[in-house]
Formats: sequence, structure tokens, C-alpha cells
Amino acid sequence: MAEVLIFVHDRVTQKENGMKSRFFIKQVVGLMIIGISIIYLISAIQSSWAYYISVDEYCTDQDVQAHKARVGGVVAKDSVDIDLEQVRLTFVLAGQSTSMPVAYYDVIPDNFAEDREVLVEGLLDAEGVFQADKLITKCESKYQAKVREK
Repeated sequence: MAEVLIFVHDRVTQKENGMKSRFFIKQVVGLMIIGISIIYLISAIQSSWAYYISVDEYCTDQDVQAHKARVGGVVAKDSVDIDLEQVRLTFVLAGQSTSMPVAYYDVIPDNFAEDREVLVEGLLDAEGVFQADKLITKCESKYQAKVREK
């Protein structure tokens, strides 16, 4: 009888240990899912922030030109050229004292026009033309310039 009680006690202890380890694994997996979700959420929020730098700042800062950037300025008058065959838009983005040529190969926003504020996101190529991946017409209430500390 004592042997049967010891055997039953050992089986109950093993079952409890198994349940504890499964519970622990579920907790770890749950925490990992929560952590990955938080990282994904932060990444999504940061990528949608609408900060930009001015054309003047972009043209004078070699470090910024080496990376993808969001640049804001005004579409210069008489600079817009639309090539429907190549689905290409070229224009000059002007700041207060400098300007830069921009090439964009995608759908042109409806409210894109000369002498209008726009944001372009992309990289400067070897020829000095800003290759824009995104073109956004600016709405004053949504976008604001990022203040950089020097």
C-alpha cells in the first residue's frame, strides 16, 4: 500500500512539474509576441512621422545627402517637365537660397503644381539629381520642419 501511495505521489509531482513548465513556456511566448508587437508599432509610427528638412539645409549638408531624406521646398516656376512615355516628372525644388533638380517616377498627386510646397523623399544620385521615391503635396497643418541641433 505504501508503494502505491509513493507511486501515485510521484506521478502527481511529475504532472505538476509538466504543467508548470508548459505554463512557463506559454508566458515566455506571450511576452515575446507582446515585445515584437511593440517594436513593430514603434517602427510603424516612426516611419509615418512627417518631419522634413529644408532644401537649403539638404544642399549644404554632405552627411544628410548620403542617406535617404525627406526634403521640403517649393516647386520652382517654369521647371516642371512631365514625360508621359517614361512616366517621369522632373522639376526644380527651391528653398530660400538654393535649389535642386528632382526626378520622380510614379503617379503625380492631383494637387501638384508650380509654386506649391511639396515634400520629396529619396536619395541624391551621382549626377546631383534627387531621385524621389515619394512626392507629397504639403498641407500646412500636417507637416512641420524638423529643428536640428548643431
